[in-house]
Amino acid sequence: MIDVVIVEDETYIRKGMVVATPWKQLGCKVIGEAGDGQEGFELVCRLKPDLVITDVNMPVLDGIEMLRKLEGVIDSEYIIISGYNDFEYAQQAIKLGVRDYLLKPIDDDDFYMTIRRIILQIEKKRIAAREIERNRLIREGKESLAEVQGFESNYNSRQKYVLKAMEWIEDHYSENIGISDAAYELKISESYFSRLFKRYMGYTFVEYLTDYRIKVAIQLLKDHHIKVYEVSERVGYNDPKYFGIIFKKKIGVSPMTFKNRYMSKD
Repeated sequence: MIDVVIVEDETYIRKGMVVATPWKQLGCKVIGEAGDGQEGFELVCRLKPDLVITDVNMPVLDGIEMLRKLEGVIDSEYIIISGYNDFEYAQQAIKLGVRDYLLKPIDDDDFYMTIRRIILQIEKKRIAAREIERNRLIREGKESLAEVQGFESNYNSRQKYVLKAMEWIEDHYSENIGISDAAYELKISESYFSRLFKRYMGYTFVEYLTDYRIKVAIQLLKDHHIKVYEVSERVGYNDPKYFGIIFKKKIGVSPMTFKNRYMSKD
């Protein structure tokens, strides 16, 4: 089970996440909630959750300052929530090691997909920690050969396929790729991989790939020197018009509108 703490000053949003999110189905439980960054900092230090979901713009101590105070103190994963006006803060958070961010208003599908993605990363960290401990026990002669040989079998190989697929997407999202390419890379059948990915992520391979590309596109659109059509090509869309349709569906505005908003802020 993944332990979650939610830090959000808007009560209706915080309570909505706590009550309406199918945490049990996601393999999570909310163990604490806070209404500002200082309270959140103290709560996270005390409860040591696996995942912290936090707003950026909060009273007393904002989300970025909270993250700075937690850096090197707690080994949690973070998802930040920001509005358009807080986007610069979101970029700072990413530099502090935040795995992902969500723009308000939060889309439920994006929220669940992001949580599932982070869960897999947390499980990956847990497995790495177990292997470190296993190696320590081997050096100390406290683990039998049978236990050593059985270690890999305890790691769910199906989850390993999903993790490898996510890493492969990060390396190849800018190319013209599809699920058949991923299945070929993993050396498993496309139909099996399709079912496997949907089972563990809750979304199809194409939905996840699209989500990842759009998040990269948001970063690229902040560069004043890059044209929208160039961003489209860099994230794997050869047709800028199609890219624009997908972007607007996900973010709510066209790539050009999104870009112009932040150019006008400088």
